[in-house]
Amino acid sequence: MKRFLLFSGLVMAMFSCSQPKEETIQTFQSSIEYYPNFQSQRIAQRNVEVFLPRQYFEEPEQKFDVLYMHDGQNVFNASTAYGGVAWEVDSILQELLDNEQVRPTIVVAVWNTEKRYLEYCPESVFLSMDSLVQDSIRAAYKLNKDLLADEYLQFLTSELKLFIDSTYRVNQSPEHTFVIGSSMGGLISCYALLEYPEIFGGAACVSTHWPLSHAAGYHPFAAQMVNYVQHEIHLLSDQQKLYFDYGTETLDSLYEPYQLLIDSVILASDFNTDNYKSLKFEGAAHDEASWQKRLNIPLAFLLHK
Repeated sequence: MKRFLLFSGLVMAMFSCSQPKEETIQTFQSSIEYYPNFQSQRIAQRNVEVFLPRQYFEEPEQKFDVLYMHDGQNVFNASTAYGGVAWEVDSILQELLDNEQVRPTIVVAVWNTEKRYLEYCPESVFLSMDSLVQDSIRAAYKLNKDLLADEYLQFLTSELKLFIDSTYRVNQSPEHTFVIGSSMGGLISCYALLEYPEIFGGAACVSTHWPLSHAAGYHPFAAQMVNYVQHEIHLLSDQQKLYFDYGTETLDSLYEPYQLLIDSVILASDFNTDNYKSLKFEGAAHDEASWQKRLNIPLAFLLHK
C-alpha cells in the first residue's frame, strides 16, 4: 500500500508540474472567534464571540464597522441558541456584504447570563417608578437583587469596546458603531443608544419587551419608558438611527399599543425621520425563527452604504 501511494504521489507530482500555471487564486473564509469567560470589573464574566466576514481577510487595509448584539448564544449557533434556532447573523450579514448592500462590518455577540433581566432592564427608568410598583415587578420576575443595566452598558462601552477597538481593524466612532437586540435585548438596545449617543450611531430594537410583563393590561414600566424616550430623544443627532419592529403572535401580540406610543413621541420630536423605522410583521411570533426571517431588514437599515 505504501509503495502504491508513493507511486501515485510521484505521478500526480509529475502531472502537476507539466501543467501551465496561469494564476493562483487565494480564497478566504469568514471566521467566528470565541472568547470564553470574558472578564469584567463591573459585571459577571461571560462568553463573547466575534464574527469576521471573509472581506475582513480579503481587504487588509479596510476598517470595519462594529455591530454589538445581546443574547450572544442565540446569534450564530443553533446548538447554543434558545429553542435550537439561531439568528444566523453570520450567514445573513455575509450575504448582504457579498451583494454590497451594507458597509464592511463585524459582529460582536455578547452572551447573556442568569442575570439577564437585571442586566437588560433599563435601570434609571425602572428606579424612577414608585417603590410599590418596583416591588410588584421585582416579585413577578424574582428581581431580588440590584439592577445591573448601567453596569452592563459600562462593560460594553468601556471594557469590551476597548478590547474590540484594540484587537480588530475597526472604525471606532459612533457613526460606525451599532447595537441590536430582541425582547429584553430590544429594551437595553434602546437604552444603550439614548444613554451613550457618543458611543453608538444607531440601535435596532426587535420585538421590544415594552410591558416588562407577559400579561395583557396596563403596565407602568411601559408608560415610564415612553416618558424616558420622550425626554431623551433630543440627545440624538440627525445622523443617528433608530429601528423598532414587532410581530402579532404570542408575546409580540402585547406590543403594538406601546410601540405606537413610542412612534408618536419620536415622530413628534425633532428626530430625523429619515433615520427612523418602525415596522409591524403580521403573523410573526416572539422567537428566534421569526427574528431570523426579518434580520436582513434592520441590518440593511443600520449598515446601508
